[in-house]
Amino acid sequence: MSAVGVGTLRLEGRYMRAEHELPPINLNYSSIRYRDAEFKETTGARGDVMRSVIAQPFLEVAGLPVDFEPAKRDWTHIICSMLPKGEGELVDIVPLGGDRACFVVKYDH
Repeated sequence: MSAVGVGTLRLEGRYMRAEHELPPINLNYSSIRYRDAEFKETTGARGDVMRSVIAQPFLEVAGLPVDFEPAKRDWTHIICSMLPKGEGELVDIVPLGGDRACFVVKYDH
């Protein structure tokens, strides 16, 4: 993983075989907001508490390039300074209309 600057995120396709990997794509944006995962706690009969993820974390990004197609395709990872570990496994890209999209990231504890 190489670092990206503020105002930039990178999509990468990481695979076991190098010939399957896509060239990374860097996307500039104008604003970004990170939302952490949401959890539900359930108490069992013996009093033990189980914590389940009910919503994956995501980045809501605005100001993406006009030619960016928000279909997930074969991208597997996202690199962005707004993520807690600087990168995450990409689950989905949800278009929000115009130059906006949500990049859903797999929760990693």
